Amino acid sequence: PIYKPNHLKQWYQRRVRGATKFPFPLQDRDYVFERTHLMDEKLKTIEITSRSITHKSKPEYSKFVRVLKYGSKLTILADKDLYEKGMSYCLTYYDDFGMPIPNQVKDRLANTKIPEFLDKVHDAAVYLGSTGKLYVPYPENSPRK
Repeated sequence: PIYKPNHLKQWYQRRVRGATKFPFPLQDRDYVFERTHLMDEKLKTIEITSRSITHKSKPEYSKFVRVLKYGSKLTILADKDLYEKGMSYCLTYYDDFGMPIPNQVKDRLANTKIPEFLDKVHDAAVYLGSTGKLYVPYPENSPRK
């Protein structure tokens, strides 16, 4: 159950359909999920939670494999204030591709691709914080080069 305390600044839910392209041999995936945003100024936190749903207004498409089990939670804790620079965050994520993935592939993802993704998230946050502009992750623009 979602609670809405009096000091809550912002709260909303929405249904989202997203698609993701994957390299061969994986098939492209699509997700239908409900996203909830909670912002609590008193606790200096923002939580963004997503969970998979089925909904008649979001039909399956033949060129995508629908991901039926998905969940994520991003928790952000401001260092001083939600409107000032400085924060800590924790992201948890789960999805079931609906197919077995060999341990060798899982190890490669865990040891290289996930850290690469987190580096890109960090670079985007630094860029946004210093310029106020959204980051476009083209390799030639990477601050790590």
